[in-house]
Amino acid sequence: MDDILVEVICRLPDRELQTFNVATPERNTVAGLIRKVCKDNGIVVRTSYTLLDKHERVLQWSQTLKNCGIKHNDTVYLTNEDEDTHIQSGCSWNSWWFVAAISLLIGGVGCTAVTLLYTRNGQPQYQYGVVLDAGSSHTTVYVYKWNGEKLDHTAEARQIHECKVNGGGITSYESNPSDVKAPLQKCIDEVKHVIPIEDRDKAPIFLGATAGMRMLDIVNHDAADEILFNVRDVLQASAFSFTSPDTQARIITGQEEGTFGWITANYVSNKLAGMLPSQLINEDVKYSGEDTIGALDMGGASTQITFYTPQHANIPSNYKEDLVLYGQNYSVYTHSYLCSGINEAVRRYQAILIKNQGYNETNITNPCGPKGYTVDLLTSDIFEAPCVKTFTNQLGHSPQDIDVNIDNYTFTGTGEEEECIDAVKQLYNFTAPCPVPPCSFNGTYQPPVVGDFYAFSSFFYEMEFLNLTSKEHSLQDFTTRLSKLCNSSWDVVSKMPAGSNGTMLPWYCFEGHFIKTLLVDAYKFNDISWGHLKFVKKINETDIGWTLGYMLNSSNTIPDTGTAQYISTTAFSSLTVLFSIFILLSVGFGCHARKYQESKAIGLYERVPTYGAV
Repeated sequence: MDDILVEVICRLPDRELQTFNVATPERNTVAGLIRKVCKDNGIVVRTSYTLLDKHERVLQWSQTLKNCGIKHNDTVYLTNEDEDTHIQSGCSWNSWWFVAAISLLIGGVGCTAVTLLYTRNGQPQYQYGVVLDAGSSHTTVYVYKWNGEKLDHTAEARQIHECKVNGGGITSYESNPSDVKAPLQKCIDEVKHVIPIEDRDKAPIFLGATAGMRMLDIVNHDAADEILFNVRDVLQASAFSFTSPDTQARIITGQEEGTFGWITANYVSNKLAGMLPSQLINEDVKYSGEDTIGALDMGGASTQITFYTPQHANIPSNYKEDLVLYGQNYSVYTHSYLCSGINEAVRRYQAILIKNQGYNETNITNPCGPKGYTVDLLTSDIFEAPCVKTFTNQLGHSPQDIDVNIDNYTFTGTGEEEECIDAVKQLYNFTAPCPVPPCSFNGTYQPPVVGDFYAFSSFFYEMEFLNLTSKEHSLQDFTTRLSKLCNSSWDVVSKMPAGSNGTMLPWYCFEGHFIKTLLVDAYKFNDISWGHLKFVKKINETDIGWTLGYMLNSSNTIPDTGTAQYISTTAFSSLTVLFSIFILLSVGFGCHARKYQESKAIGLYERVPTYGAV
């Protein structure tokens, strides 16, 4: 075969830069070309000499010029490089490095994954629940969270979020039931972001409608049903668990409302038996509630009283609620007085004043109002209210007594406390027959109050306004502060701090006497038992109300989830050994790849044979 002409540029360190044009067979080896150049030009051959192609790549000594891609008129470079550097620069990737890397990746990722899963064993799996309090004046959405393992099947829940729904209570949508959807949806969209996305479809959502809907259901059942139908539509379309619409969104009874409030009060005070230190409980005696706290709640349309009594075995069935909480049984007395919430009480009081002053007189004196306070009220706002209709009939009068031509009445405060007290007492029927004594009012059975009580909602707001919540106070203290308020003019009252319920500012004198009559004359609290009353809004940073108790009671029907068990000890041990083997194999593959590379490097830099090379 014809020779090819190769231009060899000599870049040896001990010689000047020279260029040699060498004719050599195409099948000559790189080593042969080096020997030829050295021989023809009087250069001593050394084993460290190297040929580089025009791209500065090292050419293997044992390869032919053709295999190295050297063609006619190509240029190569003769250099003298350090042998160790040759080996390093000649390092090349091979498949064994790839196998070693994959093996190391599998072993490392596997060991990390099983370790993370194993360390998460025993961690709590949390559950969530949502409760809507559809009260007479507003609706509030509460979100609760608890450890899914629970305690004797009852949750130890805590409130993590609340959202107040815009607008009035759901009864305010009586004329346009579908309008209830938009404000509810806004809060539903807000609270769903509080719950992890993977837990939303397992979180039950409940709506409890209270006294406002109870009253509407009596006077306009169809309207109440239509409102609930639209409410259920919203909850059904939510991201939460809503599998039983009729039970998960309903009108709760007054007894339920009172009982759930009692659960809340005792739960946040750690008074429920399953939550007490074991040494405080006689294991041979079933704990029944002797040390629990009674609950007094007053909303806008109803008021509730619930407490444990030693006479619980004799409580008539319609006044008793039986509960199972944290594995313990409880029987409590409870009763709800519909239309004795503070908003409905004010309306009934206004109706009483109009009735006492002849219905046709448009200027009404208001003995409970601050002297100098005047307000115009629509006749329909007073007499169209369901509670007023019922109450007026009880007094022996009917709406026909009202002059239909009177659109509104003007109420003028006179600050006459004794007259105020007399008018307030007309709201209570203390002379009604008592079928099962003792009775409170309206012929309602009630055993004597015993133990400590929490009074919340409107009870708290009244005491907050009188500045009686921050310290212990006596019944006489309350009476004195209230009397001072009732004898103050509107100029004085209007400058007082409004408290949490500022809209009641002109009516706090009435509210005070309404509450005093209820607590003293109806419930029979006296100078001694008054000392066991605490007026509270929060206990241990938790709002006192019925919704938390509702959630705790409902949690008994929610399956426990227990603690997380992602991987067993046996599986963890086996998988750790397996993935460790992969890591050891990666070391072996790496060593093999290195040896393979070195063996290739020997072929790349084999020594120039004979001819006196040094």
